[in-house]
Amino acid sequence: MNTAHHAAALGREVGAVPGSVYSANSAGCHRLLRDGSAVCVTDAAEVIELGGPIGAAADSAEAAREGPAAVHDGLTIEDLLLLDALPLRSGSPVEKLAVVAGLSVPAVRAGLARLELEDLAVRDGAQLWKRSRQ
Repeated sequence: MNTAHHAAALGREVGAVPGSVYSANSAGCHRLLRDGSAVCVTDAAEVIELGGPIGAAADSAEAAREGPAAVHDGLTIEDLLLLDALPLRSGSPVEKLAVVAGLSVPAVRAGLARLELEDLAVRDGAQLWKRSRQ
């Protein structure tokens, strides 16, 4: 609390991380948040935004939140189910993928085409499919 009051007196922003409502250790942070003396921070990007120069931190905070793109970003639920059903080593037929993913055979065929375009699925033999090695 002492540090927060000194920071406020110097015109600096004060951030507080909320804790358990049952913990006495969190009482000071909760009081600062309730009084409006502090801004709630929940991740590193918000701390960067709070501590950096005005206006300059927004770009770095967004970059910190985004992080690297994952393989499954932008996939539909059906495509995610299908991707999870694809084996890594040996190929699997469409009918077995439909059972494992809980999808219809036509939905699996369409999903495999989309995953193949995204380089996430490859044919292993004539009618066998597996996950690509990306």
